Amino acid sequence: MLLLTFGSLPAAQADTPADLPETGTVEQGSGQHESARQTIESDPAHGETTAQAEKSDLQAAEAAEAAEAAKIIADYQSAIDRREALAGPFDPELSELTFALGKTLQRQNRLKEAIQAFRHAMYVNRVNNGVYSLSQEPMLRGIINTHIQLGLISEAAEAYQKLLWLHRKTYGTDDPRILPLLDEIGQWHLRAYNARGHRDDIYHLNVAHGVYNRALAITAQQHGEDHRSMTGLLYNSAMTDYYLDRHQKKYANSWENTDLLSERFQQARWVADDPFLSKNYFQNGRRANARMIDILEQDPSASAADKATGYIKTGDWFMLFNLTGPAIDNYQKAYRVLQQTNDTALIAALLGEPKMLPRPIDSAIMETESVLTAQTTSTERSSEQQETPMPDITEIVTSPSIPAAYVMLAVNISEKGQPRKITTLSVSPEGGDGLERRARKTIIDTKFRPRFDNGQPVPTEALPVKVLIQ
Repeated sequence: MLLLTFGSLPAAQADTPADLPETGTVEQGSGQHESARQTIESDPAHGETTAQAEKSDLQAAEAAEAAEAAKIIADYQSAIDRREALAGPFDPELSELTFALGKTLQRQNRLKEAIQAFRHAMYVNRVNNGVYSLSQEPMLRGIINTHIQLGLISEAAEAYQKLLWLHRKTYGTDDPRILPLLDEIGQWHLRAYNARGHRDDIYHLNVAHGVYNRALAITAQQHGEDHRSMTGLLYNSAMTDYYLDRHQKKYANSWENTDLLSERFQQARWVADDPFLSKNYFQNGRRANARMIDILEQDPSASAADKATGYIKTGDWFMLFNLTGPAIDNYQKAYRVLQQTNDTALIAALLGEPKMLPRPIDSAIMETESVLTAQTTSTERSSEQQETPMPDITEIVTSPSIPAAYVMLAVNISEKGQPRKITTLSVSPEGGDGLERRARKTIIDTKFRPRFDNGQPVPTEALPVKVLIQ
């Protein structure tokens, strides 16, 4: 699995869950203390002793943390046993205690045990509150997150469907209160497709296609066809069309198996079993983007930044289809709109440096990283539009671990957003088999939004790009 980061300073990478810790930081002292420190640290023996001490301290801290966690888990299990003996196996408090145990097990990476705890908590909850109670949601989300950490994507999708079923039973099939969950599920399935992009993963696109169609219909019915809340859903729908177009071209014969949806997502009867045949995804996506722009242009409450962002998203979408002309035209429209604000910082943020496409979905756990797998390229990632917060899931769909290997590159980006000269700055670990080749291929297959200066696309030299490889 590959992740990409890029910015202005190759040595200053953010310390996020999907990134590597920053290195090379020095705390400076003063005067004699600083001189003495430098003299001591220049001694090789001191360096070796310091490293051993740090390793020993780390091991001690990890052992203490593990012991504390084991005690907490034992305390929960003891409390559960006492409560069950006192009040019986279906006491409501048992659901809360078992759920808390599941969260603790999950944090300790005892994931299979965590799933068992979440399921038992949900079972007790259903006995007390009923099969349709939304009070089961925390347990279901715990199951979803843990399945994702285990890489069990089909199981996570099934749990997501159960969560949607609960919401629909509680609020109704067409109630606007299910819209945030529909959007969340659509984005998650796009991420799941992104993580692999195999032939059978058409299932994820099938579901995303269905939930966005449904979300758009509910929103239009509730607020009208031209309401501002349509814009995010329209863009995510357009991105789904992009992925469908890519998948159809990559796996021309995969469409014969689209009826698998009814088997794998049985309760989503409102999703068409075969929504793909005789579809022109490019035209569908272009119409969705055009509707988004029309809504923003007609909405008096839409700011210049809102309108510019709509044009930029549309430009990015055209760039993904290698239509540089329409893409540049939309970027320039965005630039002209932004010029009216005289906000140079905003112009620089949106168009002042190259951006890898498509931009990742914004969320609390994935703000700057773009995820690539060995099977897919950066053109097979999800959009940046985010109408509702994503759940607390790992940013890497199929694995919770942080990549240990990376390649630091300097990439020239042309005025048309194409990567040109690629220079390797560093590889970690040194001599890693095939790391540099994989990183270079990843960049070659990547599309970029070009940098703009005075309203014109311009080339960029030596853009730092960090490719994390797992």
